[in-house]
Amino acid sequence: MSSSSPTSATIVIDASVAIWAILPVMSTVDVISHFVTWRQANCEIHVPSLWLAECTSVIRRAVHSNIIQSKEGLIALEDLFALDAVVTPTTAQHCRMAYAWAERLAQAKAYDSFYLALAEELGATFFTADKRLANSAQQLGVGWVYWIDK
Repeated sequence: MSSSSPTSATIVIDASVAIWAILPVMSTVDVISHFVTWRQANCEIHVPSLWLAECTSVIRRAVHSNIIQSKEGLIALEDLFALDAVVTPTTAQHCRMAYAWAERLAQAKAYDSFYLALAEELGATFFTADKRLANSAQQLGVGWVYWIDK
């Protein structure tokens, strides 16, 4: 199965996928084509609430590092909102699930695990631009996690 063909009409994306879509200068991968495919298939894109903060921070860092201009950063922020992702508030249960995922993946931090927890809860396909995260999940036998470049 290709990464642009989700196994369900609900998908979860992480901040890296969004950033690659709204700031192509940050990627060599054509992520926009995935969004087009997902929209044509009427997929709903879901994200945990930390996604907004992560994406905003990356955009700001790109401005601060002179990768993009301040005006481009503001446009990227608006493009982020235009992705029309459903933002799920963090609950105590999400924190427990993310903690468990971080343990399974032997990660010191749980940020990535919030995406996995949400995807698991929704029965969704999860897409990431973090190849190491995708590989780690797949090594655990998780078949609903995809690296965006496949």
